[in-house]
Amino acid sequence: MAPAARSGSAIRDLDIAIIGGSIAGCTAAIELARLGARVSLFERSGEELKDRGAGLGVPTAVFDTFIARDLVDAGLPYFPAPAFLRICRTADEPRYGRLAWAQPATLAALNWGALYRNLRKRVPDGVYRTRRQVVAIEQHTVSSVELRFADGASARFSLVICADGYASLGRQTLFPEVALNYAGYVLWRGHMPEAVLPESPPLEVGIRCVGYDGGHGIFYFVPGADDSVAAGERLVNWGVYVAVPPAELTAFMTDKSGRVHQGSLPPGMMPLATEQALKDKLMPVMPDFYADIIARGSDTFAYAICDCQVPAYRRGRICLAGDAGAFARPHSGAGALKGMNDAIALGEALRDHNDIEAALDAWDQQRTAANNELVRFGNQLGEAFVTAIPDWSTMDVTAMEAWFNSVVTIRASYIGERS
Repeated sequence: MAPAARSGSAIRDLDIAIIGGSIAGCTAAIELARLGARVSLFERSGEELKDRGAGLGVPTAVFDTFIARDLVDAGLPYFPAPAFLRICRTADEPRYGRLAWAQPATLAALNWGALYRNLRKRVPDGVYRTRRQVVAIEQHTVSSVELRFADGASARFSLVICADGYASLGRQTLFPEVALNYAGYVLWRGHMPEAVLPESPPLEVGIRCVGYDGGHGIFYFVPGADDSVAAGERLVNWGVYVAVPPAELTAFMTDKSGRVHQGSLPPGMMPLATEQALKDKLMPVMPDFYADIIARGSDTFAYAICDCQVPAYRRGRICLAGDAGAFARPHSGAGALKGMNDAIALGEALRDHNDIEAALDAWDQQRTAANNELVRFGNQLGEAFVTAIPDWSTMDVTAMEAWFNSVVTIRASYIGERS
């Protein structure tokens, strides 16, 4: 667990509001409450966040840090992922694809919902307040920020942390000039019980990355129901990147009822014609094994891939955390991790400084630089694997490694990997 607050540290004088109850918000609530701050978390939804069954990969050193800080249980199930197995369909290997490169990795593949549940149970119910939508944020004095709620109520706090996602009210309030940049493609995702697969061995080791003209897809196991990792009880998590020109994005993001969504189409809302068009486009370029997984997909969902950098992570006593700040493309693997890192780093800065402004300044400079770098890292990966992906079938391991290192020159780093 993180060290206790030092005597005289600034954090004990803070009355903190956190906007948003997902990964970043829960981590901030845990870390700051343990250091002695008075914390209130406001989540706009009326129920626990939905688990879409999606997976994520966490560097094992970072995962160990989360355990050491008692953010997750030591026994939280995951699958070790020692490599990104980069494969492509060829005439000689149409079913499983040709392995072009086993790119080394040291990741733990886990279920997003399991990570969220571990964090949520560490936030006292009296702190986590549902059905409290914040509609305005205003700094009144040097040490006082007012929140106004949808029900007409208001409250003042000495520090506000906006962990309210990629469409953040906090980011809009602090930096109205910052807009999300659409990358020209979407991530189409799904998952299914392992039991429906005709065979499982091709997914047993590593994260399978299938390259094709105009994009790539990822396929891997994550723990299934009740966090089971037993064979036959796992979930197959998959996602594929598909080009959608900006002029066609509104039509793509229109659901079954004709409603246009901003940012994402939730599970079960994608029109069958849109889903079938995606299958028709991708199945011919996929090895048959992976094409079959996509063909079996139902209640799939999609995200428009966007990114943005921010000029700072705080102004006055209003701070940003997670996707509310710099927003990186998912290739970077930074979504959940970035939010947790922001929260941990903020707690450490407040713990280590007696002066609140000095603590926030130090945290702001560090997180702004680190997270804008993650955005650039994600953009480089997007170029490598989507917008300018080469023909992997013509490349050997040496050529693959040289190509990757020529395009992706930034390397991500996270709390837990810094020493």
